[in-house]
Amino acid sequence: MKRFCVILTVIPLLLLVCGCTHNQLRRSTNETQESMSDLRYRHILDNLAMMVRNPATVPNPVAINGGVVQISDNVTGIGNITINPAFSTASNNPKLPPYRLTQGFQGLMGSRSISEQWSLTPLQNPEKLRLMRYAYQLLLDSDLVHDDDGEQKLRAFLGDEEFAAAIPKGWFCVGKKHDVPRDALYWGSYDDVYVWVMDDQLDGLSRFYLTILRIALLEANQRTAHVTRTYVRTPSGRQLKTTKVRSVEHRRRRA
Repeated sequence: MKRFCVILTVIPLLLLVCGCTHNQLRRSTNETQESMSDLRYRHILDNLAMMVRNPATVPNPVAINGGVVQISDNVTGIGNITINPAFSTASNNPKLPPYRLTQGFQGLMGSRSISEQWSLTPLQNPEKLRLMRYAYQLLLDSDLVHDDDGEQKLRAFLGDEEFAAAIPKGWFCVGKKHDVPRDALYWGSYDDVYVWVMDDQLDGLSRFYLTILRIALLEANQRTAHVTRTYVRTPSGRQLKTTKVRSVEHRRRRA
C-alpha cells in the first residue's frame, strides 16, 4: 500500500520535471526572435514587389512594436483504489492484514498550450508614406520620383551624409515564381511579381530596411546651431542691465 502511494506521487513529479515549462518557453522565445528578422525582410520585399508591379502605388509599412510568448501547462492526476475488508475475514490466517487492496487504477492527463503573437502598428503619417514611396521609386529608378522632386525631399529628410548610402542599388532580383532559386535567402511577392535576395545581397537589403525604418520612426534631419542673444535695457541711473540668452535652434535651409 505504501509503495503504491509512493508511485502515485513520484510519477507525476517526474513527468513535470521532464517537460519543464521554462525550457519550452526558452525555445519558443528564441524562435520568435529569429522570426522577427524574417518578418521584417519579407515585408520589405513584398512592398518592393508591389512597387515593381506598379511604381505609382503606395507601400504598406507596419512596425513590429512588441511580441508575446505564452506557455501554459496543465496536469491532472486521476486514480481509483478499491479495498476489500472481507478478504481477511473470510480467511483463517491471522498473518493477513485486516484490509487488502483488491483493485487499483491510476492515470495522468496533461496538456500544453503555446501562444505566440506579434503586435503591429501601421504607419498613418502621409508625409512619411510619401517619403517611403520616394525611396522605393529611387531604388527602382522610376521617373515618377523626379516628377515630384522626390529625391531632393528625401535628401532633405535624411541629410546629405546618410542619403549617400541610404538607397543601395543592385541587391535584388525580379522574376516569376518559377524563377526564384531554391537557395534564395529571402523572397517576397505581389500578384505575379517575385523579388528575391541571395546570401551575397543581404547587405543591400539590410541597408535599405534601415532607411525605411528611419523614415518610419525618426524625425527629419535638422541642422542646429548654438545661438546667443543679448538684450540691453535703456540705462537707468548709473547701471546698464544686459541679459544674454543661449539656445539651440534649427537652421533654415536655403531655397
